[in-house]
Amino acid sequence: MLRSVLMFPKFSMNNEIDIIRSQYDNLYYHIAPHISLVFPFDSQLSDEQIIEVVTEVAKQYPPFEIQLQEVSGDSKHGYVWLVIDQGSSMLEKIHDALYDKVVFRRYLRKDLPYQPHITIAQGLMPDQTTQLLVKLQNNRYDLLTTITEVSIEHILDNDDSENFATIALDNEYEN
Repeated sequence: MLRSVLMFPKFSMNNEIDIIRSQYDNLYYHIAPHISLVFPFDSQLSDEQIIEVVTEVAKQYPPFEIQLQEVSGDSKHGYVWLVIDQGSSMLEKIHDALYDKVVFRRYLRKDLPYQPHITIAQGLMPDQTTQLLVKLQNNRYDLLTTITEVSIEHILDNDDSENFATIALDNEYEN
């Protein structure tokens, strides 16, 4: 079963993101807006072993703020995302610390540089993506929240996200 490690930011003004995602993101009904830290992987390790490693990393980092103000994307591959401005360096540190662990090291995609973001559209044709980017880049977003926890999910056969662990930054664990 595929799993991934991610963060689910909680914004007070999530409605705008939801409207865009409901129209343009084919995973809208499967997973909430999120920031990927370890991309989907298939491992024989138990959930408990994965939780242990993620907890070890999470306890090294305090809660931190993120801010998203701009839209960017990849027209060739049909993706549009909100760029994380403030907080991206902390996300990169956590991402790197997770992939430094033996458990995750072999799943690192060296062909894709890590760019912290929240996907709002995917699976689009190149011309659709370009049109959406032009439309959305005229808008200014000012989304601010504090990241306090890391989640681990199962990705079910129907692409639904099933969160099986939530680990607070600074190592407060809840299940």
